[in-house]
Amino acid sequence: MKNYYETLGVDKTATKEDIKKSYKKMSMKHHPDKNQGSKESEEKFKEISEAYSVLSDDQKRQEYDTYGTGGNPFGGNPFGNRQQSHGFNMDDIFNEFFGGRSNQRQKVRRGNDLRVQVSITLEDVILGTNKKVKYKRQKPCSPCSGKGGTELKKCLACNGFGHRNVTQHTHFGVITQTVACNVCNSSGQIVSNPCKSCNGEGTTLVDEVVDIDLPKGLSNGIVLTMSGHGNHVRDGQPGDLQISIVEIPHNKFKRDGNDIYCDEWISIPDAVLGTNIKIQTIQGEVDIKVDEGCESGKIFNIRGKGTPVLSNNGQPYGSGNLYVKVNVKIPTGISSVEKEIFQKLKSIF
Repeated sequence: MKNYYETLGVDKTATKEDIKKSYKKMSMKHHPDKNQGSKESEEKFKEISEAYSVLSDDQKRQEYDTYGTGGNPFGGNPFGNRQQSHGFNMDDIFNEFFGGRSNQRQKVRRGNDLRVQVSITLEDVILGTNKKVKYKRQKPCSPCSGKGGTELKKCLACNGFGHRNVTQHTHFGVITQTVACNVCNSSGQIVSNPCKSCNGEGTTLVDEVVDIDLPKGLSNGIVLTMSGHGNHVRDGQPGDLQISIVEIPHNKFKRDGNDIYCDEWISIPDAVLGTNIKIQTIQGEVDIKVDEGCESGKIFNIRGKGTPVLSNNGQPYGSGNLYVKVNVKIPTGISSVEKEIFQKLKSIF
């Protein structure tokens, strides 16, 4: 049975980075281009490549460690049905070591995304709100209708395709990659008579205002996306507007997830005799009954009076709770008469 770990000169506990380094070093040493006419080097290179194709893939490596190179006894090929060359997938190697694939398709040009911050209060979180957001973005130039000029010619650098083929000579042979044309910025066209308003860019900077309906249940750090509201680009698609939520702390209520916390104070007589206290929440007034003999620090749970829970589809469902901590206020600077009263109470308790 083949031992792929020995082939690459690594231990069975080797990390993926160790395997990658060893493969790169050994493949460069035994590559057929550097050892022309050597059958031994050619076979060694095949073994190294086969070993790397298995050990660099977590699933293949696990199945190899379990079943060896004999395959899964329960059926199926443990190493898949990928089209391989010398026992490894060339696309994977290119992608890992050279940052792209030779058959990469041309992408549509896209403008930059923009990000703005929107501040909200706890009231906005619970009740929802509408915000008008002002920002600047690049939009198609009106005089030239976003074309950048009156005369457009085919880019000779890419022959009008917007991308070019670049050839690299590597230890693995000749690699051809498709890259964006930097002469025409992937548009395939050159502006020969630039528009004076936009200097041939096809866009101008304008002030923009958008209305945003913010759902209930948002929290600090959430980013909402408005598609197509970012910068425009000539002969391409606009980017997106990203709205970063900043929650302003409340002066009374403290938020923790979807729950809200607050403190209320009662007098010593109220703590001893019991009382009813009214709490003005964001949703309205709530009554709390304090029983006789209430100790300072007792927490009351009012269900459903926290913030709405935001679901994955952006719709709120349910709400957290409101936790009220009732504290007993100890008076200071009391009069002699009050002191006498407390002395009598002290003798009772």
